[in-house]
Amino acid sequence: MRHRTRLAVVTAAVALLLSGCSNSDEPSDGAGRNAPDGAEATPLASLAEYEEQRIDWQPCAERPDAECGTLRIPIDYANPGAAAIKMPLIRLAATNPAARLGVLTTNPGGPGESGFDSVLFLEDDDPALGRLRERYDLIGWDPRGIGRTAGIKCLGDAEMDEYLATDFTPSDEAGRQRVAQAHKNYGEGCRRNAGKLLGFVGTEVLPHDMDVMRAALGEDKLNYVGFSYGTRVGQYYADRFPDRVGRMVLDSVDDPGEFDGVSEDSGQGGMESEPQELAQEEQSVRTILSACAAEPACPVGTDPDAAMAKLQDLVQRVDANPLPLPDGRKLGSNMALTGAFQATYDTSDWSVFDHALADALAGNGAELAALADAYVHRNASGEYDTAAYAFSAVSCLNGDPAKYRSKSEEQLLSDLDRDAQQARGGSPLFGVNDVYKGALCEFWPVAPSAKATALKAAGAPTILLINNTGDAATTLAAAENVAANLSNAVLVVNERDDHIAFGKGSACVDDIVVGYLFDGKVPERGTFCKA
Repeated sequence: MRHRTRLAVVTAAVALLLSGCSNSDEPSDGAGRNAPDGAEATPLASLAEYEEQRIDWQPCAERPDAECGTLRIPIDYANPGAAAIKMPLIRLAATNPAARLGVLTTNPGGPGESGFDSVLFLEDDDPALGRLRERYDLIGWDPRGIGRTAGIKCLGDAEMDEYLATDFTPSDEAGRQRVAQAHKNYGEGCRRNAGKLLGFVGTEVLPHDMDVMRAALGEDKLNYVGFSYGTRVGQYYADRFPDRVGRMVLDSVDDPGEFDGVSEDSGQGGMESEPQELAQEEQSVRTILSACAAEPACPVGTDPDAAMAKLQDLVQRVDANPLPLPDGRKLGSNMALTGAFQATYDTSDWSVFDHALADALAGNGAELAALADAYVHRNASGEYDTAAYAFSAVSCLNGDPAKYRSKSEEQLLSDLDRDAQQARGGSPLFGVNDVYKGALCEFWPVAPSAKATALKAAGAPTILLINNTGDAATTLAAAENVAANLSNAVLVVNERDDHIAFGKGSACVDDIVVGYLFDGKVPERGTFCKA
């Protein structure tokens, strides 16, 4: 499961430059800790008291035309009086008050992206949320464990550099042991820093947080737009509270019924891709190189097959001999592959990748490293925000709790080797790296909390789904599966070869979304938006 975000694609540069929340200190021991430092709030005695909160809106220090406030949410809804954390919110009022329809909440994806920042940094001419603001108050918030809501930090920045430099394409037992140890160190860092919260950041908890927010906003129904992983969040809310769903748009659809584990009998959740996702990732890179090859001045040549071979050769070469980078790091196979995958998210990065690949083939890996840094939210100062850590913490709670650590480490590593070889067949470029990097969850210090489950959302109003045809992160096949599983959903397919459909130039898609959210117009089933 490799998802991303609307915020990362549209405003990553701004968010990374302005982030300063990294802490390079070694996390302290998490024994007895409920949440990261500074995140705890005085708990309320009962769930009813959480639901009775009202938000004290005040002008935002970071954006004067917005209002900010804070809610308290319990760490464990089964024991709400034990411990709580603060959940900041931001509100941008509708630009046309006379035509205002209500409140619209949003989640830009990840898991790990900041919904608070997606509203904070929203530009007036934004073609997506900016357009919706005409008739809705926009509400931004960070899910638990992310950003401003008890954001989890697992490693110091130098330690994170070292972790991401791990060779996730091991060829022998010693290499596999190094991967295992790197994953263990990472997970232990998360445990020390996050404390009890680490076991309560699963997607299945978020509907309760969202419903506390809905009640605090004074809304009977929750209107929602979710992108990428945010579509999974929306499905969970609609399934848990179908009678409280207003209008819901899910763009670039994540399938919660999709198996996320390394092997089906392991039980633990995971971050590696499904076979169809791997195939789409490989195809998306080929699409980028083919588009370049159609241009006479393509920096990697006019033969896309030859360009793909050059990329594969580069990955093998830097795996054996990483390229030195100006900042002292080295471009290894994991960083090179991450940079290539980042380019699949938005067509605006295609030419960047073409030139980055040409540079790397000539011995300069700086631009390819910059693409990889955008994916993991590493800014120009070498600081990481909470996004990458939250991605791991949330993803690793997907799985069967009954099968947690049901294998010996010896058996697990043997199975990983088998799975890696199978994945190589489906994706010579990404397969092996994807399996070993995604195995982090097999070594996670907290048991998973929710098995993969196809959600129905029975009783919810019609949910609008949108997916691009060539999306490598959330495939069309996954969207079709979700459309079949939900009791009342319509899928619109958009002819495009990257991630996210709304607000990226298709008048067909944009008019459908706006018509649905503004006027309640549901498109016909089978609607296809041509490029």
